[in-house]
Amino acid sequence: MSAMSILNRLHWINKDKLVKFILSCQDDEDGGIADRAGDVADVYHTCFGIAGLSLLNYEGLDKVNPIYCMPQSTIDRLKLGRYFLSSAAS
Repeated sequence: MSAMSILNRLHWINKDKLVKFILSCQDDEDGGIADRAGDVADVYHTCFGIAGLSLLNYEGLDKVNPIYCMPQSTIDRLKLGRYFLSSAAS
């Protein structure tokens, strides 16, 4: 999804269905996100699940930079945006 964000093509994705799917993969007891509902949550899918929700402008999440998969505020603070598309996360 980061590539689609960089290419300004997030509108090609059904946001509501993807958000519903990601949220259905949450582990309500132990936390985290799995690759599919009912599976064990792991760090990989949790990181990219949250990043995906952020790229979809899910309420309450900080913006994630699609190039670095880090909060945009961190990229700005480290001045990393000058190396790549600084406006990619806009």
